[in-house]
Amino acid sequence: MSAEYTSNSKHRILLSDLSFAFFIILLFSIFKSHADLVLLISWPFIFIYFLLMRRIKALAHLLLATLMAVIWVQFAKEYYGYKYDYIKIFGMNTLPLMAWTLTLLGLGEVCNHLKFKRKILNFLIFVPSFWFLLILFETVAYHILEIRNTMTGSYIGLPFCNCLHAPTWMKMVYFDMGPVYYGLTKLADFFMKNRFPELLKSKSGSEDQTKNSLFAGN
Repeated sequence: MSAEYTSNSKHRILLSDLSFAFFIILLFSIFKSHADLVLLISWPFIFIYFLLMRRIKALAHLLLATLMAVIWVQFAKEYYGYKYDYIKIFGMNTLPLMAWTLTLLGLGEVCNHLKFKRKILNFLIFVPSFWFLLILFETVAYHILEIRNTMTGSYIGLPFCNCLHAPTWMKMVYFDMGPVYYGLTKLADFFMKNRFPELLKSKSGSEDQTKNSLFAGN
């Protein structure tokens, strides 16, 4: 965040983030046949939201999550297909493209509100949280919303939840995406803090509350 906020302000921002996320998930669930449009339209609104809040690091995280999603979906685009006619951009299905972008971003920003004296604890909280929500979202999408990847439907899913039907190598990538994203955001924060400190200052000149550490929260 681009200013030093009071404790109450931090709580309001967290509540605002969670409300935004809940609204997107609600629309995604209601308009599942147009879920790609819901997520596509959400992207610019999130960008403007961060811009108005002067959350420079969050903006950088949004762009980083988008880049990671583009690289992944471009690489695995032949493995994505759905019964709904979702939009494709340069051959990439926009549903997984936007779902990965917003999932990485959303969980990352929520976890960045956590503060521990031992910074590594932030990472240790993020990773299992990401894995839990990944399995939860995949389970809900597959069994309740019936949004299923027809290209990989013949593969065995995870035990118990019977979700995430995909080749083993794709499953491994799915579980690795969260930790990799977290590490990259901390590297990006570290780089901006040292190379572009003026971008992380409010109008009054107070620096971003994030400490100069690879494992500091946002």
